[in-house]
Amino acid sequence: MVLGRKGLQVEAWKFGVYLMIPITASAAFNYPEMQQYWADYFQFLKYPANPNTNMKEQFEDLQKKREEEKEQRRAYQEQIRMLQESAQQSRRRQEEANTESSQGRRRWFGLF
Repeated sequence: MVLGRKGLQVEAWKFGVYLMIPITASAAFNYPEMQQYWADYFQFLKYPANPNTNMKEQFEDLQKKREEEKEQRRAYQEQIRMLQESAQQSRRRQEEANTESSQGRRRWFGLF
């Protein structure tokens, strides 16, 4: 901690900042338009579209959407698996071709 006059100035400045931040925020966000904007932006309150809607139907629709998404994920995973297998097979063929060609060169030159 800084002693003396400089230390007092630093402490006074920090105290002023600690007070000004909440006061400024309160003044800036105290307007109803701002409160409405931020409440809508972060969706603090989310009401059903219509009070007469059947929540069971909405819940069933959400379940159907989730099942469709799961099925799409499964299909995507299967495609990825097939692509990985195909890539591994092509790498094996490439390695086999490289080993055969390197063995052929050795035999051709007769050095090894």
